[in-house]
Amino acid sequence: MLETDTTRIAGTPQVLQSLRDAFAAAYPGRTPDVVARAPGRVNLLGGHVDIHDGLVLNIAIDRDIWLAASRGEAERVQLRATNLDGATIAFSLVALDARRTLDGGDLPRWAQYAAGVAWALRQRGLAVGGIDGVVQGSVAMRAGLSSSAAVEIAYGTAWQALGGWTLDPQDLVRVGQTAEREYMGLGTGIQDQFTCVYARAHHALTLDCRTLEHAYSAFTGHAKVVICDTATRRELVGSSYNTRARDAHAAAAILREIDPAIETLRDATMQHLNDVRARLTPDQFRRARHVITEIARVPEGAAALDAGDSAGLGALMNDSYWSARDDYGSSSPALDAMWQAATAHPRCYGARYSGGGEAGAIVALVDEDAVDDFIARTAQIYAGASHRDGSLFAAEAAQGASVLD
Repeated sequence: MLETDTTRIAGTPQVLQSLRDAFAAAYPGRTPDVVARAPGRVNLLGGHVDIHDGLVLNIAIDRDIWLAASRGEAERVQLRATNLDGATIAFSLVALDARRTLDGGDLPRWAQYAAGVAWALRQRGLAVGGIDGVVQGSVAMRAGLSSSAAVEIAYGTAWQALGGWTLDPQDLVRVGQTAEREYMGLGTGIQDQFTCVYARAHHALTLDCRTLEHAYSAFTGHAKVVICDTATRRELVGSSYNTRARDAHAAAAILREIDPAIETLRDATMQHLNDVRARLTPDQFRRARHVITEIARVPEGAAALDAGDSAGLGALMNDSYWSARDDYGSSSPALDAMWQAATAHPRCYGARYSGGGEAGAIVALVDEDAVDDFIARTAQIYAGASHRDGSLFAAEAAQGASVLD
C-alpha cells in the first residue's frame, strides 16, 4: 500500500485551485497547511456481510472528499462546506459529546462526522488540535458510495498530517469506523473505511472483514464500472437498516447455541441454517440466507476478475442483487427500476446496488466499448419507468486516501 502521507494523485489541479480559492474566501490572507483527500467506494460483491466478519469485493472510485485545512485556535474547529452553499459552522473540541456549535445550535449532521473523528482520535490519546477548514466533494451523499467513510478518512488523514503523529493505516481505518459506530450511532462494518484507505488504482480489493487480510485483483478484462445513481436518498440512521442487521445477528445467536464454533454468520453454512429454520422467524432466515450465500460469492467474483471473466463476475453481481432484494429486503422501486434498465442493455454483464440499499446507486459492469451507449439508453429507460432523472457516469478504480502538496 502507498503511504497516505506521500501519495500524489494526478489530474487534480482544478480541484486544488477551487479548494485554495474557497479557503482564501473563508479565511482571507491565509493558505491551507494541508490538503487531504479520500475516495468514495462501490461494493462489487459482499453486500451486508462485513458486520458478520464476511468477505467483500470493492473498488474506490475517482470521486473524492477533499479537505483543505490549517491549524486554528487550540480547541476550535471551524469548517466551511462548499457543496452546501458555503455553510459555515464552528464547534469546540472540549465539548464534543454535546454535539453543539459554538453559538449554541445543534451541530449539523455534515459537521458531526468531523466531530466524531476528533472524538475517536482523542479516545486513542492522540493530540487533536483546532483547525480552520474547507471541505468539498464529488461523492454523492447517501447514494451508497460511502461518502461518510470518505469524509471520516479525509479528516483523520488531515489531523494526522497536522498533528505530527502517524497512525498505522489499520488504526486510521478503525478511527473512521469508531466515529461512525460510536459517535454517529450506526452499526456498520469496516469495509467502507478500509477501502477508502487501502484501495489501489486500477484494482479491486478483496477484504476479509474478520482478519483484515486483503488482496488485489487487476481489471484485466474489457469492462468498465458504471455508477447509476437513482437520484433517491436514504439515511441509514433511522431506516430499517439496523432492523435487518438485528434479524441476521439473531439468526447467528441461535446458530451459536447449536454450535459454539459459529461466532458469526461467516462461520455458518446453509446446512446449519436449514437445521434451525423452525426456530427462526421468516425474516431472520432470509436475512441470514443472504449473508451466507453472499459471502460465498465473493471469492468466486475475485477469481472471475483475476481471469478477466467479466461475464462471470457480472452474473454473480446479478445473483447478489436478487439475493439482497428478495432475501435481505433492502431494495426499493427506484433501485429495481435502475437495475432493470441497466441489465436490459445487451452489453451490460451484470449489476447490483452498492451500500445499504433502500435508495442510492446501482453499480453496473459494462463492456468498455459500449459505455456511452449504455449510459444514454439506461438513463432514458430509467427516466421513463421512474419519472426521475438519474445520474450515470463511468468510474475508474482509484487510489486510497492521501495528502497532496
